[in-house]
Amino acid sequence: MIRLLAALAVLATPAAAEMATLGDLRIATPVLRATPPAAPVAGGFLRITNTGAAGDTLVAAAIAPEVAGRVELHAMEMNDGVMSMIEVEGGIELPAGETVTLMPGGLHLMLFDLGGPLVAGDRHAVTLTFAEAGEITLAMPVAGLGEIRAIFEEAGGMGHGASGHGN
Repeated sequence: MIRLLAALAVLATPAAAEMATLGDLRIATPVLRATPPAAPVAGGFLRITNTGAAGDTLVAAAIAPEVAGRVELHAMEMNDGVMSMIEVEGGIELPAGETVTLMPGGLHLMLFDLGGPLVAGDRHAVTLTFAEAGEITLAMPVAGLGEIRAIFEEAGGMGHGASGHGN
């Protein structure tokens, strides 16, 4: 019963229901992480499925400057036993027929120089730029980390794509 209620709660969240299409790309579960008032950075997460016969690359992301000064594509990487974030040079590869998940602990969008806190329940327009498919702007909901983890665990995403596609 508790598992059923948890699943229903996840399905009722705005991020779990979000889906957009751009050419052969299917973009699901876009969400930004809520932040405390003085946080200088935040993360953005989503799942991209390339249904086409050719690969594509997520090359950039942007948000209104009053929300964040810049957005970078990042990955978590283990270096000498220490987990660190690194910018993904050249973009995040989206191989044909595969799904790439940007999620906590793996590939993600990194928002820098926040103009204020990201508040759960709000939405912010984020523009994603792909090498082949072009641009799409999504109204990404803001959610807490627990809700974000539940969304990606329910969708089977925690662990897949976490360290794979990049460079």
